[in-house]
Amino acid sequence: EVKQQIALKNILFATDFEASASRALPFAVALADRYGAKFYAVHVIPRGAYILARGETVEQVLTEIQEHASRALSQIIDPLRQHGQRCEALLGSGDVIAVLMEFVRDHGADLVVVGTSSRGGLGKVLLGSTAEEIIRVAPCPVLTVGPHVTAVASGGVRSIVCATDFSLGSLRAAEFAVSLAHEYQADLTLVHVVEEVLTESPDRAIQLTEQRLREMIPSEPKLMYKPQVVVEIGPVADRILGIANELLADIIVMGVRGAGAFAQTASHFGSIAHKVVSLATCPVVTIGDVHSTDNN
Repeated sequence: EVKQQIALKNILFATDFEASASRALPFAVALADRYGAKFYAVHVIPRGAYILARGETVEQVLTEIQEHASRALSQIIDPLRQHGQRCEALLGSGDVIAVLMEFVRDHGADLVVVGTSSRGGLGKVLLGSTAEEIIRVAPCPVLTVGPHVTAVASGGVRSIVCATDFSLGSLRAAEFAVSLAHEYQADLTLVHVVEEVLTESPDRAIQLTEQRLREMIPSEPKLMYKPQVVVEIGPVADRILGIANELLADIIVMGVRGAGAFAQTASHFGSIAHKVVSLATCPVVTIGDVHSTDNN
């Protein structure tokens, strides 16, 4: 059973001050503004940035790096404060993922926003390791903005594609997608893709799957537009991306099976999510089985 409204009260924007983070920033700001959420700009100085300094200079080097990072964070949040946005800069050092997750827990983040890079070379799909790890371990939904994103944050959300394989994570993804569609009065399309139909009656199998998708849509909250359901046969990631492009989706929402599944080839849907996040032309929200979106 899909639950009702999702509250985004605290949005954490993780930045390394690179171009990929700059692409993600407008989406984090737009969501914080829409939901009246507090906006946190977060940077963690990795150990590698200062660990090689000689013992007597480590503290000096770290102080200099901290001062530079503080100025960079101020350049992000100062303009937002001037426009009345509730925001705060968070700066840490050490193990990047561990410190980020500590910030997520301590500040009750309902959503983490991060930019991703594709570093696998021609024809390969490989995300930046930090973004990949955030998606894998974050205890809340993660919105990623990849290198191929052409959607603009100022355009709002008019079309949402929610990809589901009926796992617990994808049921929670549907919950998030329905709530998002209600908030933005957007079109919502629930999608299930199978690589092949293992039945003598493929039409019947598709009809039953369409019915199962419809049963995921709650009677409340009322949506302005009747959600659509799509069942297709083919390469799963390719068809999710293709449907999103055909529908001019402003955001893709999808579940990821199990803690750690995103980065492990053992999970088929995990590998599919990896490809979708890497190649999507719009932001992608991933929600794992262990994530909680019941934050009212």
